[in-house]
Amino acid sequence: RVCVSAEKVFASLPQVERGVSKIIGGDPTGNTFIYTNGKCVIIRNINYPALADIYTEHAHQVVVAKYAPSGFYIASGDVSGKLRIWDTTQVEHLLKYEYQPFAGKIKDIAWTEDSKRIAVVGEGREKFGAVFLWDSGSSVGEITGHNKIINSVDIRQSRPYRLVTGSDDNCAAFFEGPPFKFKFTIGDHSRFVNCVRFSPDGNRFATASADGQIYIYDGKTGEKVCALGGGKAHDGGVYAISWSPDSTHLLSASGDKTSKVWDVSANSVVNTFTMGSNILDQQLGCLWQNDHLLSISLSGYINYLDKNNPSKPLRVIKGHSKSIQCLTVHRNGGKGLAFLDCSPHYWDSETGENDSFAGKGHTNQVSRMTVDESGQLVSCSMDDTVRYTSVTLRDYR
Repeated sequence: RVCVSAEKVFASLPQVERGVSKIIGGDPTGNTFIYTNGKCVIIRNINYPALADIYTEHAHQVVVAKYAPSGFYIASGDVSGKLRIWDTTQVEHLLKYEYQPFAGKIKDIAWTEDSKRIAVVGEGREKFGAVFLWDSGSSVGEITGHNKIINSVDIRQSRPYRLVTGSDDNCAAFFEGPPFKFKFTIGDHSRFVNCVRFSPDGNRFATASADGQIYIYDGKTGEKVCALGGGKAHDGGVYAISWSPDSTHLLSASGDKTSKVWDVSANSVVNTFTMGSNILDQQLGCLWQNDHLLSISLSGYINYLDKNNPSKPLRVIKGHSKSIQCLTVHRNGGKGLAFLDCSPHYWDSETGENDSFAGKGHTNQVSRMTVDESGQLVSCSMDDTVRYTSVTLRDYR
């Protein structure tokens, strides 16, 4: 009997869907970030993203995962409506509690600052949200006021607590508590509200919508302060927003293939990051964590944005976002080569760094590949072709 243990994990990219916001969460200490793919939650070191950990205990596709403000637990929700709360301090990630707040996809999660209460929203049948104590599941209010699925939720991280939601009914809703009670509807948007977020200091919250607008409101009263940019913040739908740690700036991600940094008090754009012209360059998620600004493209790529050079990211994390069908090793250099369907990626087995091959590859799933003595990658595919590609040039012709 031989004992085998994993030495390294080469993490997948986020699982993304066109026109749907992708949530990327941050560790309260600022060291890691989390996202989901399939039935997995991926935890990556923000400075060294090749360092990764994978949580695999969900029975169904996971949609969202959020750290508790204490940093000791993560709550993750899946398409069946199961919410799992699990330990972050141990390698085994032991399950602490499991709840089913409603039957249907969980789309967003929010914690109170003391890590004692959780709000969950999504596509429930009888209700679209719930808020309860983390250790007993006892209700601490009701999330009402919407007549369609709720896409986003957030809780003010200081007392008096406030809760805000955003829905497919084109409205946001404002709550006071605990126990949390509906106060009023915010109807400024004309299309789906994709994301709502309080500033870290609790003084303001922002709503982002498929109508391209971002509105800023008072965090305590819910009164409207302004519309960023004076009108449309983006030329396409806005899928995600994230506040700076000092609550003065806001990062936004849009289907117009740009991400922007806003000076909220001045109501002006500080940086515009144009990610490309391809449809896969649409921006679906973002995270501002300490000095790092991250965005997620429709391609699944994770972009580290550079405020000093908005035209080019500091780095782009590439990889696979679907199941890997074929794998081979280039033994001369100790490099790993992995293929997913018809998309080739080159992995350095020592550093975990990877990149995609240039050019158009196979048009169907790759079923077998190997590297020959001359350094050519030989791949055969279900598109009825065999290709020879230089491992050195990595140009897939």
